Amino acid sequence: MFVRKSQFRLPFKATTPVIMVGPGTGVAPFIGFIQERAWLRQQGKEVGETLLYYGCRRSDEDYLYREELAQFHKEGSLTQLNVAFSREQPQKVYVQHLLKRDKEHLWKLIHEEGAHIYVCGDARNMARDVQNTFYDIVSELGSMEHTQAVDYIKKLMTKGRYSLDVWS
Repeated sequence: MFVRKSQFRLPFKATTPVIMVGPGTGVAPFIGFIQERAWLRQQGKEVGETLLYYGCRRSDEDYLYREELAQFHKEGSLTQLNVAFSREQPQKVYVQHLLKRDKEHLWKLIHEEGAHIYVCGDARNMARDVQNTFYDIVSELGSMEHTQAVDYIKKLMTKGRYSLDVWS
């Protein structure tokens, strides 16, 4: 066993937009991120857009931090609260579907405003599917071939602008 310092932290500049994707218990670190941004706002500091894409099966069974997230959204500390419920309707809805829905805004935040992306949760399916969704967004809206979009995302990772905290 070894311990290494986490790279999963908010950008130094509070005005940098953040896009957080965390289904299930993957939402946990984002509560701290949102709390920090809420505190900065209370101190009168300018804070960039703070978007959360959260997924769970059912709103009445496993919607973790429901009240806290609603309060953060109501007070403006959480700019967007996007929740995907995978078992409440015949057609399953996952976080990647919501990312695709918001692709134009996400591309603007990433490409023009330097947003940081954070993905936390299941490494086997969710993280891969979310990353593929970002490849598709970058490819389509950045007018790039798939390989160029992959390179674009890899550069974001190298620069610390696409961070993963995943497990299987």
